[in-house]
Amino acid sequence: MTDNNLLTNIDLHKLGVEFNDKPIIVGGMAMEYYGIRKHGDDIDFIVSDCDYKKLETRYHDCRKDMWGDFGIKINNYEMFRSMWKFGYQYFDSGSMEFEQYKIISIDMLFRMKVFAMDVEEKHKIDVGLMKEYFMQNQVREYVNFMEKNIERYLKYEKGLIVNGDYY
Repeated sequence: MTDNNLLTNIDLHKLGVEFNDKPIIVGGMAMEYYGIRKHGDDIDFIVSDCDYKKLETRYHDCRKDMWGDFGIKINNYEMFRSMWKFGYQYFDSGSMEFEQYKIISIDMLFRMKVFAMDVEEKHKIDVGLMKEYFMQNQVREYVNFMEKNIERYLKYEKGLIVNGDYY
């Protein structure tokens, strides 16, 4: 994870809306928080439905509709009430809490990127980067054993060895 200096420039107070539920950072900023890649120009959030309604009232001319996922774009913030038709409660699971907002868990971020990977090439690249991130936690001893025996596995269609028999 990156240091919290990355997050210090996020000031949701300037939106002039009192949130009932802390918005959840998703997308590129979350990717950067986990040290996977740099974020882009905007910061994406998931907000609860009641908070979306407050934002919609205040920023009526800033609404977005992405295949039924409603959002509000305010300066460099994009506040969505859902992504892939999953709402705030779904993405809140395992999130980390900060003063003004939360950050999506790495597992939920991965799920989100898997849903998006067929829509835009950058999401497919993100899934690959996240797989590399997760692979850092593989047990090195198991990886070394597999790598040492790769030729044996490749000789057999399924790469499966059971009690010394190859399949």
